[in-house]
Amino acid sequence: MEFLIFIGLVWLIGTIFGNKKPKIAPPPPVDPVLEAERRANQKREDDRFKGAFDQWVAHLSAVVSSGRWIPKGTVRRFLAQHPAPTHPRKTWQQAVGQTSPEETLRHQFDKVNATHLARQKVVRRDFFNSVEKNPLTDEQIHACICMDDSVMVVAAAGSGKTSTMVAKTGYALHEKLATPEQILLLAFNKATAEEVGQRIAERLRDVPQVDKVRSNTFHAFGIEVIGKATGKRPSLAPWVDPSNPGADIREVSDIIKTLSNQDATFKRDWDLFRTVYARDVGKWGQPQTPDAYADGQRGFLTAHGEIVKSKEERIIADWLFYNGVDYAYERAYEHDTADEHHRQYFPDFYYPGANLYHEHFALNEVGEAPSHFKDYLEGVEWKRQLHVDKGTVLVETTSHGLLVGQAIPDLEKALLARGVKPVFDPTRESIGLPPVDEADLARSFRVFQQHVKNNGLTHAQLQAALKEQSEDGYGARLRMYLAIYERIAAEWERRLRAGQFIDFEDMLIQAATHVESRAYQSPYILILADEFQDSSRARIRLLKALAGNPGVPTHLCVVGDDWQGINRFAGSDISVMTEFEKTFDFATRLTLNTTFRCPQHLCDVSSTFIQANPAQIKKKVKTTNPLTKTPMLAYGFSQEDAIPGYIEQQLADMHRYAAAGKLLPAKGKHITILLLGRYRRDIPDALAQWQKQFGDRLKIDFKTAHGSKGLEAEYVFVLNVLQGTHGFPSQIQDDPALQLAMPAPDPYPFAEERRLFYVAMTRASKQVRFYTTLAQPSQFLVELVKRKYLTIEPLDGEGLEPCARPGCGGVMVPRGDGSFLGCSQFPSCNQTRKVADPAAVRRSQRITVPVVAGQTCPVCEQGVIQEKKSKNGPFYGCSRFRDGCKATANIPRTKA
Repeated sequence: MEFLIFIGLVWLIGTIFGNKKPKIAPPPPVDPVLEAERRANQKREDDRFKGAFDQWVAHLSAVVSSGRWIPKGTVRRFLAQHPAPTHPRKTWQQAVGQTSPEETLRHQFDKVNATHLARQKVVRRDFFNSVEKNPLTDEQIHACICMDDSVMVVAAAGSGKTSTMVAKTGYALHEKLATPEQILLLAFNKATAEEVGQRIAERLRDVPQVDKVRSNTFHAFGIEVIGKATGKRPSLAPWVDPSNPGADIREVSDIIKTLSNQDATFKRDWDLFRTVYARDVGKWGQPQTPDAYADGQRGFLTAHGEIVKSKEERIIADWLFYNGVDYAYERAYEHDTADEHHRQYFPDFYYPGANLYHEHFALNEVGEAPSHFKDYLEGVEWKRQLHVDKGTVLVETTSHGLLVGQAIPDLEKALLARGVKPVFDPTRESIGLPPVDEADLARSFRVFQQHVKNNGLTHAQLQAALKEQSEDGYGARLRMYLAIYERIAAEWERRLRAGQFIDFEDMLIQAATHVESRAYQSPYILILADEFQDSSRARIRLLKALAGNPGVPTHLCVVGDDWQGINRFAGSDISVMTEFEKTFDFATRLTLNTTFRCPQHLCDVSSTFIQANPAQIKKKVKTTNPLTKTPMLAYGFSQEDAIPGYIEQQLADMHRYAAAGKLLPAKGKHITILLLGRYRRDIPDALAQWQKQFGDRLKIDFKTAHGSKGLEAEYVFVLNVLQGTHGFPSQIQDDPALQLAMPAPDPYPFAEERRLFYVAMTRASKQVRFYTTLAQPSQFLVELVKRKYLTIEPLDGEGLEPCARPGCGGVMVPRGDGSFLGCSQFPSCNQTRKVADPAAVRRSQRITVPVVAGQTCPVCEQGVIQEKKSKNGPFYGCSRFRDGCKATANIPRTKA
């Protein structure tokens, strides 16, 4: 009944209100006279706008009919000189059909430039085909013709960067876009500047007065700018002169020595830093890669010689060692604690002189453990309660306390309270890990100084960066680093003033200031800069000042490859490339993606490898090199000292093949071989002997990976590609303290080392070979193996098995009694795998029956007999070596 009443009410309401229609007032009557006048006014407005628009377009025709490329900045300059007409009642969209005058101009200019590009490719075809030894690619031609205000050409390795700069110079001269004396080419170093200058003189020798084209280093050009602006040529400090490499590092070392002699406080701070705090501990909670192995333990070697489980524990152990405190690391607790729930307790540290136990807990500010530490807090509470129950004394430190600088003072206080007085002795001879080399630290402070000066950072800005980075970094160490730096920098500046010198950074900044103020009148309207990825912020400021020459349309073209940005140690900042469009007005980005060097497979692998860092500019590299046969090889050895002997054997084989005509050089009479090392110490002792022994057929050179940039060889041998402190990647180059002075820190792990490895990979036109050890292969090689790009051939041991954990660069090695395999990067990686048959034979067992490769192993009856290699020659072994079968047999010699 209620439902029917409800339906009725709904119907009634609808009847009363639903059928009513709103009353619409009739439109007012239109006065024909007024309407006619309104229409006439609108027509006059439309006609006036059309007239103004036609006049505006007429001005535009003078620009588009110039027969030249129209730079992007022309839009703003044209509108400043010829403001777009406005319609009194219509938007630009309504009146013209495009969103804005800027869009109208850009659309028109883009059409003109596309036509101009196509026409110039035809008109200058002969020039583009002959200016260099090989015809230019379409990408190179586009880079030559495009004359936007600021152009960045992102070039792949071996893509003809220098050829493009030479060709662009020639194109501008032939098109009369500039006279020779109006063209400036700037290079990162003297060798590059001279090479570009020589190439221009050689390839453009038919151009009148081409010798007036200027090719300079930033250093030489900056000195001239200051001299012309001030009337007094400045004196560059002799210890920063490019002709005296390494002198600046030696000067920093001398400053440190002087300050240590003059100031006891500085000396203590310096000695404490180099002995204890020089090595960073990383960010809290992040897995760490061990750098040492001994007695079945992987971890971190201390000054005292034991292996500890974390970098934080190493800081504590080294502080104890250099302060003469007797300690035992992970010695069994004095009481038996093993039961059904707990194993025997091994406290982190024990101090016999104080009868004091010490636990360093991986806890943050609020007492939390890293998320991947399972049941860690329960263990912490158990240890605390154990000491209470047993009446033993425990001092605790935490990760947070160490990072903020409180842990060591708390430990010292506890030791003093129990009668142990630490006495710092920086001269104490280390048993295990030595202090960081003073020259390495001097280099670190010099690099830091270059970034500080290049970026114009003040004390306040550095303190602000310190505060920010201390939130999740080793703040106490960063504070110490910055305090030492500021005292070194003050003495550096004092020495400059005393000698009336300037350094390289001062020179760049002063030169830029003179160009900006117009105290120096730049005559250049075409400016090209090579190796742009190696630019510092000070160099960028100078380039921007030159490109912004008021009243003179100036074209800036920079060429570089962010994938090869490896000179941060010299003050360069890779972010100048990724931020190019933000830094320079009216910027255009072009690419050179065609390489003339590497085989395609090597291009693909190296490109994927470098682009693992998302900060790198994306590009896809293709090649003109048709080679497809095995462009990448890797060899693994049980010991590092076995590598040179095998290389000598390979060189002898190549020499023999070359003599027999089976191995032909790409050009000339010699096959080129480039040996690369991460460090100068990697140079083989036998290099001179090899060069003499095989020099009639092979041209063998050695370079560091840094020194190889810009070079090319048919075969590249990358030596000692190992994991470790002085490995590849280097564990000592990416000091987090440098990020204090970097405007755009790159947080990707080993970002610069990855770029350096890419440089090493891409020097080869035929083949690149890597040499490593089976127990400590570089994480970069393991990454390539895990991606199925590479196989490491074992030469005198068993093949390696990459750790299955995603992102881990370790390999599986036998652990314990051999019943299981564990990751070589333990304890940062706890990956393990049981062998298939723990009962299998574990010691080498000779096969007593005749066997051939491919048959079933007669010992374990599961594996397959394989031919293997060792330093003593080839032999037969079982495929199930890692699963426990150590069966071996000699390979019968073939009768002559």
